[in-house]
Amino acid sequence: MQATAPTLAAGVRRAALAFSVLPTPHADAIGHLLTMRERVRLREGLTQVRDASDDERIGALHALVRAVRNGVDWPVLDGHNAADCPFDGVAGHPLGRVAAVFGQLSEGQPATVAVALCHLPIDIRGEVWARLTSRARAQVVLQLPEVPLVGSVRTRILAREVGARLARAAKIAATRPSV
Repeated sequence: MQATAPTLAAGVRRAALAFSVLPTPHADAIGHLLTMRERVRLREGLTQVRDASDDERIGALHALVRAVRNGVDWPVLDGHNAADCPFDGVAGHPLGRVAAVFGQLSEGQPATVAVALCHLPIDIRGEVWARLTSRARAQVVLQLPEVPLVGSVRTRILAREVGARLARAAKIAATRPSV
C-alpha cells in the first residue's frame, strides 16, 4: 500500500514552483530568511513539484513577480474606526522615527508592527513601509494573515507599547545634541 503525499495549499505549491527555478545564490539568500517551519513547508512543496513542467515553474515565478510589483495586500480590519484608533498618536511622530522604531520592533515583535501598520492611514503606512528594511518587511508580511484575528483589547495593548517606544525614541532624540 502506497502512502499518498498530503495535498499542498495553493500558496505553498506556487512558492515551491517559483523557488525551484531560482538561481542557487538567490535561493540560498531567501532560504536564510525563512523560519524553520517555513523551510520544512517549502521542502515538502519541492518534493511534490518535482515532476512539474518548466512552463508551470516559470508561470509561478511570473505570478510571484506580479504579486511583488502589486505590493502588499493589507488586511481590511472589520469595524475599524479611524476616529477612535488606538494608533492615531503614531501620526504625530516624524516618519523616520516611526520607521526606526518599527524596524526595531520587527526583529522581536513583528506582529506588533503588522497590527500597527494595518491601523495607520494608507499614506502614512506607505511612507513608513518604504523606509523599512527588506528584512523587517519580510518579518511583518509573515504576520499579516494574523492581524484580523487580533482583538480590540490586544490591539490597545499593542498601541500602548508602540506609543511608549515612540515616546522613548522622542525623548532620546531630544536629549541628543544637534550637530
